Amino acid sequence: MNKIILLLIFAITFVSLASAIQEPLVYYKINLNYSYGNISVNSVNVELSDKQIENNFGFYIAEIVDYEGNLLNLTFFDVPNEILWDGVDPETGEIDNGGLLELNETNFDIYIPYFENAKEIVIYDENLIELSRYGVGQFSRIDRNEILGISETETPEEIRTEEKKTPTENLTDKIQNYWWVLVIIAVGLLVVLFWSVSKKR
Repeated sequence: MNKIILLLIFAITFVSLASAIQEPLVYYKINLNYSYGNISVNSVNVELSDKQIENNFGFYIAEIVDYEGNLLNLTFFDVPNEILWDGVDPETGEIDNGGLLELNETNFDIYIPYFENAKEIVIYDENLIELSRYGVGQFSRIDRNEILGISETETPEEIRTEEKKTPTENLTDKIQNYWWVLVIIAVGLLVVLFWSVSKKR
């Protein structure tokens, strides 16, 4: 009975591990400048993240299109131009007033999923008026392997050889490819467990 419980815990642990292992997500990190209702793009970089990044929801829109004008992604975001402030009485040192302050100008970042065939990013306000347009064609030529740190000078044979030398990658691939086997094992162990309990009754 104890062996069955231990096997069950072992199987569930492996299933959880398989579901948690994912390839890094690739994003455009876009630094925007907000100035009196207008938005312009300061810079765009490509970054990796181990988890999904969410922007503050709002009704501004960042649109990604490819070289044929097809829509690849729509991302909604808000402009963080409101801050809370406190007023301090200089004589007592206590807070005597405060409120919400709306900034006319601010810089902030948003994150948009990366696409290898993207041409440009277009920014719209809440009224769907275009505010800014920024070309990202230079990033479209970046291969995913290059983003992950694999040199362009490496041949496919060298890349495959390097992958074979990395046991953690092989283990990850095996877990990702055979996670369904672990699920079946876990279900089977549960059936055996309940059958053993009912038999003893």
